[in-house]
Amino acid sequence: GFSAECRFLQIDPDAAELERSRRAVGHRLMLGAIADLDQSLQALQQQAGHAADLRPDAPNHHRSSARESWLGRVRDAVSYRPAEWKTVPGDTPEGLHPAALCSAVQSMLDAHPDSVLVVDGGEFGQWAQACLTAPYRLINGSAGAIGAGLPMAVAARLARPEALVVALMGDGSFGFHCAEFDTALRADAPFLCIVGNDACWNAEYQIQLRAYGTGRAKGCELLPTTYDRVARGFGAHGAAVHALSDLPGALEAAASSNLPACINVTLHGMPAPKIRQPE
Repeated sequence: GFSAECRFLQIDPDAAELERSRRAVGHRLMLGAIADLDQSLQALQQQAGHAADLRPDAPNHHRSSARESWLGRVRDAVSYRPAEWKTVPGDTPEGLHPAALCSAVQSMLDAHPDSVLVVDGGEFGQWAQACLTAPYRLINGSAGAIGAGLPMAVAARLARPEALVVALMGDGSFGFHCAEFDTALRADAPFLCIVGNDACWNAEYQIQLRAYGTGRAKGCELLPTTYDRVARGFGAHGAAVHALSDLPGALEAAASSNLPACINVTLHGMPAPKIRQPE
């Protein structure tokens, strides 16, 4: 994930972590310090307040210009999305395109300035992370452990009672802790869950396709379960969506129900997106 030219400075309270970094990056770890993180950051911040920004002889306007240029490049890189995502067919024979689904969800997030986005899943989860932004975000982590989306959505609503909490989950992820709809009802912690239902453990399926081909892609099928009915069984709000045109109305109805809600969306199970910004 890092350029071969990258050099590292590491502060860590655990000597074993420094040793792990030395094994990983070798001589590129230019400095390693065993220290408390909070105190170290405070010391660095204090020191930065006394130091010249770029170099001692740099005029202030040069330092400011360089900083803004760098920030602009970072913002452009973070916000870049392939142009074709805006024109993908929303409906396919297999179900909704993930990018089109996320575009509809983004409109709802944008309408709520304090919204919380929860993402939990494999391939669909990576589409959601790539396509969606919100002021606050909880994801299932770089390790990819799945299943915690519903508990995180409940916790987010309890932490921010006035916020809109939207969780996007794969169908496999949803199956881990679907009984948390009971918890949400008892705790009066409504949220909106969108299940991307491709009836597949798609992350594992895509790994098998890449490694072995279609002939040996086995054991990843799921039933096309009606997860909205599962939610309604707990007393929550539930709706099924099979066409993109029906999604905005379903989102609004779910948000206005004041109940924990599950929207079961028939999804085209696609590989996770790969974004490479043009040079």
